[in-house]
Amino acid sequence: MKGVMLYGSEDCAMEKPQCPRSRGDKAIERLREERMMKKTFSILLALALVLSFAVVATPVGAQVPYAELTANITAPANGVDIMGGTEFTVSANVTNNGTWKARDVKATIGISGNATLKAGQVATKSVAAGEFGVNWTAEVTWTLVCTGGGAVSINVTPSGKDDGTLNDIIPSRLHPDTVSVNQEKVLEVTVFTPDGTAFNVTDEFRITANVENISSLNATDVKLTISIDRYAQLKAGEYATRTVGTLNSNATSTNYTWTVQCTGDGFSRITVTPSGKVDATTIPAAALTPATATIEQGVFQKESVALVEGWNLISLPLIPLDSAVNVVLAGIMDDVISVWYWSAAAERWHSFAPGAASDLSSMTDGKAYWINMEAARTLDLAGTEMPEGTQLPPAYDVVAGWNMVGFKSTATNVTAQTYLDGTEYVRIYLYKNGAWDLIPSPYSDYMEPGLGYWVAFTETGTIYP
Repeated sequence: MKGVMLYGSEDCAMEKPQCPRSRGDKAIERLREERMMKKTFSILLALALVLSFAVVATPVGAQVPYAELTANITAPANGVDIMGGTEFTVSANVTNNGTWKARDVKATIGISGNATLKAGQVATKSVAAGEFGVNWTAEVTWTLVCTGGGAVSINVTPSGKDDGTLNDIIPSRLHPDTVSVNQEKVLEVTVFTPDGTAFNVTDEFRITANVENISSLNATDVKLTISIDRYAQLKAGEYATRTVGTLNSNATSTNYTWTVQCTGDGFSRITVTPSGKVDATTIPAAALTPATATIEQGVFQKESVALVEGWNLISLPLIPLDSAVNVVLAGIMDDVISVWYWSAAAERWHSFAPGAASDLSSMTDGKAYWINMEAARTLDLAGTEMPEGTQLPPAYDVVAGWNMVGFKSTATNVTAQTYLDGTEYVRIYLYKNGAWDLIPSPYSDYMEPGLGYWVAFTETGTIYP
């Protein structure tokens, strides 16, 4: 049948481009396309994940944010001169120079030298209790009081916590600041005569002194005043205070003279003290340097006791002319911290401290005393070996137990056994140059003038030196 074309016939096979594909071929084609799309999606998803990690992850070598605190003292200026004895303000800024916030920020002041915090001030002050942001700055201040002359080093150290970790900021990220100020003495007195000269009790003598302004400050209303502790007095018609007037920086006054009369036996200590103002402010005592002359008057014996810095166990080798503790220690009082005596009979301590309430009013022979010194000094004693006139020779009672015993003698060849003869003792200790020592052989070991002793007695007795 011409003109009719059958599906699958040879004619159709010859004209392939015009022949439709089978259903099986189409299904295979769709399956291939789906597989290709899934593969492409997986590749794109993996690429997206890689790119996201590359954006979020911290690059190798990147720095973690941190807080860093720096202190900067803004006042007083480094090297400034301050009048000794006055108050002054220390101000400091604390800044966060880090890359992250800080918390609980504080600043602590340290002081080295003759200055101290004013009463009520605390060394550590809060700068910020809460958040302290990057580049934030806050100020903190303290009030200090000069207590003498010389250089004072002032240090301010910051501290705080890292806001991210709440850990303390490490020391390498805390930067302190230090300044040094000079506390100036202003007026200084010089006494020329007659320190060390001996006089009879009926003599008159002259005291001459001047005053120098040793500071960089100008002083006004400058005066000099003389004072005498005992055994002498100003001659009738003499005035204790002399007016100097204005005394500029590094200037020295003319000499001023007082006439003094002796009135008794012993050491008199005559002091000339300056006073004045700087810019209408009264010059504090810490910026003034008086001068003292020690005058020997009359007839008496002299002995000296060497004292070291710190604790000393001493006794008086002489019977003092005046046993008042203020008189015995007058020549070294500026360096006395305290004096202590153990009353074995009463089983209690008695003490003395300059300027404080004290129940130790006298220092006598036959007793030993603890004396605490700020510096090494020599204690000069005025006294006698034996009592005056019809008084009985000395005798010192002891009780059972430990007693603080003095060696009332200037001799260097007296054994403990000789000195304590007639008493029942079992132990003898001395304390010298910061060390204890036991007297092992009372029969051959000598006692030392000026030293004090702890002696243990087994019963009540009396020492007859």
